[in-house]
Amino acid sequence: MSVILGLNFGHDGSVCIIKNGKLISAIATERITKIKKQSGFNEDVIDYILSSSNTSINEIDYIATNDFKQEVFGNQVVEDFFEIKGKKIKTFIISHHLAHCASAYYTSPYENSYCFSMDCSMGKIEANSLIAYGNGNKLTAEYCPGIMVGVLYGEVTEKLGLGPALHKAGTMMGLSSYGTPIDFDFQYYPNNIKDKMNVAATTQKIFEEQVLKVIDELEDKSKNLCLSGGSFLNCNANSKIVLNSKFKNIHHFPACGDDGTSVGSALYVAHHILNEPRHSYQPKDICYTGRDYDCEEPDYKFIANEISKGKIIGWFQERSEFGPRALGNRSILADPRNYHNRELINNVIKNREWFRPFAPVVLEEHYKYWFNFPISSPFMLYTAPVIQPDKVPAITHIDGSARFQTINQETNSHYYNLVKEFYEITGVPILLNTSLNGNGEPILETEEDAISFYKNSNLDLMVINGRLLNNKRIS
Repeated sequence: MSVILGLNFGHDGSVCIIKNGKLISAIATERITKIKKQSGFNEDVIDYILSSSNTSINEIDYIATNDFKQEVFGNQVVEDFFEIKGKKIKTFIISHHLAHCASAYYTSPYENSYCFSMDCSMGKIEANSLIAYGNGNKLTAEYCPGIMVGVLYGEVTEKLGLGPALHKAGTMMGLSSYGTPIDFDFQYYPNNIKDKMNVAATTQKIFEEQVLKVIDELEDKSKNLCLSGGSFLNCNANSKIVLNSKFKNIHHFPACGDDGTSVGSALYVAHHILNEPRHSYQPKDICYTGRDYDCEEPDYKFIANEISKGKIIGWFQERSEFGPRALGNRSILADPRNYHNRELINNVIKNREWFRPFAPVVLEEHYKYWFNFPISSPFMLYTAPVIQPDKVPAITHIDGSARFQTINQETNSHYYNLVKEFYEITGVPILLNTSLNGNGEPILETEEDAISFYKNSNLDLMVINGRLLNNKRIS
C-alpha cells in the first residue's frame, strides 16, 4: 500500500494526498496564496496538505501529476523523478485528460463506465478532449472525439468583453439565459448588451448540441457516464445530458476543472498502475477535503430567524470544499424569498455583474417539490426549472431555472440543520447560497481569512465553526 502526493502544475494548481488508494485531503493553491486560479503550488501548499492529512514527506512513496505532451504524442504515462522538500521521489506523469477522467471514474460508484473529458486547452485538437473507458481498476484512453466547442465557448466569452475565459466562462453561462439563439457570424461581435445576450445563448446552444452528439455516438457497452474537465462545470449542458442522453447514471467529480487533475493523477497511479483496491465514496468524502476544524454546535434557530428577518450571513464550517462551488462550508447565505437580496449581494457584498444568478440549497427530501429534475444535485452541477418561482425569486434566474444543490443530514449535518430550521420558521426548505469571497477572489480557506473578510464586508453576521461574530466582534 502506498502514499501518493498528487500535484497539478498548471492553472488551478492543487495538491492532494492519496493513502492506500483513498483520497484523504486536497486543496487548490489559490486557497492558500489568495490568488485566483494560481498556477502550480508553493511550499506553504505542500505543508498544508501534509499537515491536513497527518503525513510527513518521508512517507510519500510516489508523486503523480499530469501534462499535455502525452495527449499529443500518444504516450499516456511517463516516469520521472521530482524533488519535493529535499526528497527525490519517483513520479508518474499522466496525460491531462486521462487525469480528468480518473478523477471522475475512481470516485464514482461504477465498476464500468465511459468517461468523457473536455476543456478549453487550446493548441492541438488532442489536448481538448478524451473518451476513456473504466472497467474495475483499469482506465483506458480510447480516442479523442475531436470536439473543440470548449475552445469556442472560451473565445466567445472573451470576445464579448466578459473577461478571460479561465475566469469568466461561468459568467457567460449566466448571461446566455437572457438571450435567444440566433444565426450569427462569429467574425463580428456586437457592442450592445441585448445582442451580446443572444450571442451567448447561441454559443450555449452549440455547446450543448455538440456535447450531446459526442455522447450519443458512444457504444452501448455501459449505462454509466463520468464527466470531467472544466467544460463540465457548465450546469446547463450537464442538465441536458441527464435529460436527453441515453446514459442512465451520471457522475461528476466536484472539482471538474484542472484543480481536480491532482486527484485524478494520483488515483490513476494508485488503481491502474499499482492495482490498489478502489474505495466507496460518499459525497462528503470528495467535496469536503480541506483541513479539519473543531466545530461547536451553532444556534440554528437564532441564525435561521435572523436570515428570515433579512440578515445576510457568512457561514464558515469545518473542511473546505474542493472545486469552485461553495457547498455549504464556505458560503454566504440569505433568504431566497426576498428578491432584493439578489441585488444586494451582487452590488454591495460581491461587487459583481448585475445579471449573475444565485444558487439555492434545498433539503434533499423536498427538492422535487421545488425543482423539476429527476436526480439530486449534491455538487451544484445541474440547473433545473423552479416549480414555485414566485416564492423564491432571489434564486430564480431570468429563464425560470436555478443551479440547485441538494443537502442531507449525512452529507453535512450543520448545513442541513440550518436549512431545516429555516424551513420550520418559513415553510421554505431553501436558502440562497453563494461563495464566501469577494469578486475575483478565491473562496476563503482559514478562520483568519473569514474574520478579516467579515470585518471589511457588508455582511450582517458571520458564523465560524459554530461561533457567532456580530457587530464585527466575536460574541
